[in-house]
Amino acid sequence: MHTYIGHIKTPQDALIIFEACRQGSLKRVQHRLSSKERNDIRSGHVFVWDEHEAGMRRWTDGRTWSPSRVSGSFLTYRELSTKRRPRRHNKMTPVYSYKPNGLIKQSFSICTATNQKLHLISYITKDDVYTGSLLQPSSDPKLRQIAVPIGLYPELNPVDTNAGSHTSTTQSLLRHSSSIIDHQATPSLSSSPCASSDDDPTMSSPITYYAPSSPPMTSNNNNNTCLSSSTLRDLPLPTDSLFPSIPTVSSEDKRQLQALHCQLRL
Repeated sequence: MHTYIGHIKTPQDALIIFEACRQGSLKRVQHRLSSKERNDIRSGHVFVWDEHEAGMRRWTDGRTWSPSRVSGSFLTYRELSTKRRPRRHNKMTPVYSYKPNGLIKQSFSICTATNQKLHLISYITKDDVYTGSLLQPSSDPKLRQIAVPIGLYPELNPVDTNAGSHTSTTQSLLRHSSSIIDHQATPSLSSSPCASSDDDPTMSSPITYYAPSSPPMTSNNNNNTCLSSSTLRDLPLPTDSLFPSIPTVSSEDKRQLQALHCQLRL
């Protein structure tokens, strides 16, 4: 039923399994799993199939899984304890109930140089990851003679194919590293963090909300400066030196005024 038993830790491990199937050392899945075969899935089981050969594109195992997480070249899922839809504290906070000692599923797909579409599904538990009880294909003596030919399979990142430096996708998942959404704030926005939970009910991821801040003060087209009330309060009050007193009326002025008054009466 299954193609291999082991731990698919890196994309290179997956390519070794693909090539072992091509050479006939391992067998690909030829059909969808029956109910009995689905129930027999255990940690370490690896399944490989060709889309055209098996007549299927999607994998069905009869189990309920969390939303996928992209981990390097893999899609990783965690088994849920119920088929019911996840509970939500609110519309933005989904909470999933993971199955105790449940499986972790990894998915890996490629298209070869001959346009062959291959898929790999692997299952493992946390305990097997921690204890290292399952062999990787790259360290399995039975697959030591399998050499992945250059040019047949897609080129992969050397970091991803290096078993020594590649971080296992299952190990990174078990660390419950929460995804942090990075927002690029503009100068006119202010941010305030608000805690929310990801698909893992034991973790909370900060989500940043933004609200407009007060716009900066600018000058108009006439270059008139806008003054605030505090600035106006600081301006000096008028003094006598700024506005000199008007001199009093002289005696000559009085005489001229009286003459005009007499002429007007005539």
